[in-house]
Amino acid sequence: MIPRPEADRDAEPTEPAGPADGSSPSRRRPGRPRLDAPSADHVARLEEILAKASEVFDAKGYDAGTLDDVAEAMGMRKAGLYHYVRSKSHLLFLLFDRAWDLGFERIQGIPDIEDPRERLAALIRSHACLIAERKSLFTVFFGHRPKFDEAAEQRFRENERRYVGVFARAVRDAVNAGVIPPVDPRRGAMALMGMTSWVFKWYDPNTTAPTEIGDDFVRLIVDRPPYR
Repeated sequence: MIPRPEADRDAEPTEPAGPADGSSPSRRRPGRPRLDAPSADHVARLEEILAKASEVFDAKGYDAGTLDDVAEAMGMRKAGLYHYVRSKSHLLFLLFDRAWDLGFERIQGIPDIEDPRERLAALIRSHACLIAERKSLFTVFFGHRPKFDEAAEQRFRENERRYVGVFARAVRDAVNAGVIPPVDPRRGAMALMGMTSWVFKWYDPNTTAPTEIGDDFVRLIVDRPPYR
């Protein structure tokens, strides 16, 4: 959820990512609907695979974890896995794409909150809770970043720009309303996102509920005397 260090972008590119739903690309005229759109069962099964894959890669590391491990965790044959993913690098792309989808789903509607304090609080709480709830997925997301093909890289860079922009505008409005002290909106956004994203490193689901984590961050950042 935060822009990647440039050093990570020097890594070898993976194979072309392809459709985010795991289906095979098809040739069709512009404007025509896909005839091979995945079924609801396919999409649901792929979601299960992504959840298990994130757990495998979280436990073993991406380099050590294999498609055999993922298939075993799913209770299916490796050959069956290829109905959903083409390769390990394609699976990694799907995990990254799912992480971004979840991020945007969680903040949907928050930019429309008029009160600057409530909007910033909602963003902080949403982001922290998401990282805690999907800890395995975001351990993979933040812990392993290859260079994808150019189309995927452009897609993820645009996601970063949009996501950071939502936080930056919330920080700007919170500063103008005296909710938080004066700070550059983008730097403030990066600081908030860095702090809340780091939850993946230390969060223990056996001791604290994700909502408690989100509430703690809100109290730390937003519940302060007005800065006027």
